[in-house]
Amino acid sequence: MSNSQHPSLQDILDAFVKLGERVSASPASRLDPFVSMSLRRACEELRLYIPGLDAPPDPEAARFLARAAYAAMEDNDAREALSRALRGLSFAPHHPGLFFVAATACFEYGAVEDAIRLLRHTLWIHPGHSAARRDMEALSAYMQERWNTPGSLTPDEAAAYEELRAAGPELAFEDLAEQETGFVYDDEGLEDHYDEDEDRAA
Repeated sequence: MSNSQHPSLQDILDAFVKLGERVSASPASRLDPFVSMSLRRACEELRLYIPGLDAPPDPEAARFLARAAYAAMEDNDAREALSRALRGLSFAPHHPGLFFVAATACFEYGAVEDAIRLLRHTLWIHPGHSAARRDMEALSAYMQERWNTPGSLTPDEAAAYEELRAAGPELAFEDLAEQETGFVYDDEGLEDHYDEDEDRAA
């Protein structure tokens, strides 16, 4: 890590590589708590870097790994999907499709809190990501139903739902871009990725 209070973007890219390797090497059926904690910090720190301001290191590699991650999810291989998505983020750290498939993989792991956080981050990057919007709405309804049944949520799920409720109705998403980013996408290459990922995920 750098000596400053916050990690540099390169530090975050390096962390994604290591997390992808860690996920790939782990046979566990539950998400590694270290991976979960690191994903949370990565999402927080990435909000200091405006998507589209700087060109991603290798958008073509990110595109390839996004396709590979989606393919792994289609094969019901959440571990490989998450590993590929994390490696892809080391090449394009603001790629919403990679965050979306990572969220889907986390949900398959049963890591609901991580899935919610990654979906929210997907929508912070790209508020128009229809698949992420749809999944967030479905997940919100699912959590609300379980919330109304005492004892049905695990402590982690309850914490995730509290976070979702605290975010308020802006998770209807229309105002997310203005409230949380204040920028407009102008990177043609990234927009191409966004369109393709939405089409694949829809």
